[in-house]
Amino acid sequence: MLTEQKIFETRFKVASTGGGDEKPAKPPVDAEEQEENEKDDSDRIFKIVVCGDGSSGKTSICSRFSHDHFDKNYHQTLGLDFFSRRLGLPGEVQVLLQVWDIGGQSIAGEMLEKYVYGANAALVVYDVTNSGSFEDVSDWVNAIKRITKQQEKPPRLALVGNKTDLEHRRVIRIDKHNKFADEHGMTSFYVSAKTGDSVTLMFRQIAADLVGVALSKTDVESDIVIVEGEVTKEENPVKRRVVDQSKNTAVCSIQ
Repeated sequence: MLTEQKIFETRFKVASTGGGDEKPAKPPVDAEEQEENEKDDSDRIFKIVVCGDGSSGKTSICSRFSHDHFDKNYHQTLGLDFFSRRLGLPGEVQVLLQVWDIGGQSIAGEMLEKYVYGANAALVVYDVTNSGSFEDVSDWVNAIKRITKQQEKPPRLALVGNKTDLEHRRVIRIDKHNKFADEHGMTSFYVSAKTGDSVTLMFRQIAADLVGVALSKTDVESDIVIVEGEVTKEENPVKRRVVDQSKNTAVCSIQ
């Protein structure tokens, strides 16, 4: 059985050697070594950790951001996974975001400090349809603050409510989300990994905050996802005793 340390070493090696069209970024050690290991040393490099309970959608958010892909099947993250993507910001600033997707079970593991320490930003994700995932947010925030308290510059914290495509099943009120974010000095975001809504915009805003630049209206609009609706007709209408006047109607289904 693989230990969490072994998983970390294996993932670290994979992230260093790369594969596929986009080479995953090597986890950072220090600024000078990071720049030497990147092909384009003009990039500003930031480590972003994504934390939260299992099944809250952390990996789906990372995959949507990095590859614009969504897998409807749930796959548990063991230890952590790495993602990366370059973004352009105002002022011709180029940033490379190294995203560390931390498995939900890691909060009780010995490797959490290795995963979190050195982060420039930490995203704490919860599922808006799952009250338990929100209740555990405070544990993640406390752990992050404890681990990073010795950093010269503490990470920016963000509270991320995921699965906004399931708004009809929401159990965490917006005012409760906002209150927690305000009390803990966190930036607030709502996203849907399934539709892609606000995912890239969230990472771009975090990168802009880290660099110290403001996003323009054009920057924001370029990241807005248009959710397409599909019109479907009812194949087997329910029989009624009254005259059915709905045969020519259509239902707009947002997929």
